[in-house]
Amino acid sequence: MMVVARQVKSACTLSREAAGKPPPESCLPPLDEVVAVQEADCGVFRLGAGEPFQVEKTVLWLGVLSLGFSLVCEPHENLLLAEGTLRTLARHCLEHLHLLGPPGTDVLLKVDRTEVLLDRLLPHGQLLFANHRFIHSLEKEIAACMAK
Repeated sequence: MMVVARQVKSACTLSREAAGKPPPESCLPPLDEVVAVQEADCGVFRLGAGEPFQVEKTVLWLGVLSLGFSLVCEPHENLLLAEGTLRTLARHCLEHLHLLGPPGTDVLLKVDRTEVLLDRLLPHGQLLFANHRFIHSLEKEIAACMAK
């Protein structure tokens, strides 16, 4: 997974430089996580067979300030659907895990919350075709699980 993480970091850095944006470390975090996700840099690249997977994969990435989110997909998967899922997942991670919060917030201690998000938004690692009503019900379900 380090191969994917390094390539996502490189792609995100190159995208920000090409757009003339300042480094994420110099940006003030927005007051709203939704705004951060909407303004996030996004991109896609392919991993050839053998680096690190046995078959070719497509990686969709999202750079939210100094954080990188990625989704490794099969080459035939719907990238528009994957981007929507990744943005929703990133927004919920920021909201419920407080990733943009003060330093010292230990994400590793919040594995149960991460598991809830992944289980609801990517059940068994599968992308869900969903309309707004279904997404709204999923978000209610996630909020109820996070309140526990």
